[in-house]
Amino acid sequence: MSESIFDRITAFLGTKSAVQKVADDPVLTAELLLLLHVALADGKTEKAEYAAIMRIASTDFGISPDEFGEVAEYLKDFGYETTSSQAALAFADVPFERKVQLLRHLLTIANADNELDPKEANLIRKTAEMLGVTPEELHKSH
Repeated sequence: MSESIFDRITAFLGTKSAVQKVADDPVLTAELLLLLHVALADGKTEKAEYAAIMRIASTDFGISPDEFGEVAEYLKDFGYETTSSQAALAFADVPFERKVQLLRHLLTIANADNELDPKEANLIRKTAEMLGVTPEELHKSH
């Protein structure tokens, strides 16, 4: 049976943009903010860090590189006054493995330029403490 014009319009209108998906998911918003915060923690954004964020956004969250610019603009506006600690609080009630995944993503970004800056390490350490994940648990669940 062929698809009617109404079916196609409904399907089109029913698809959410990447910005809408992020806006509708506080945990995803918080994670993307934390990824950007760790990338900026050392005062510079390396191309490798930005590429790592885009890779994570694409593979883990279904946000294509074409859509990421709009998502970054949304996060810039939304997260202007959101601290890393406030963003981490969104993870209070998520399963342990999801917390570990966040920390792994932060480590991926921080290590993307092959240099772990003390400010990046501090942000990751503080986030792990807030989430109740020890370095041993992070390493063990890998």
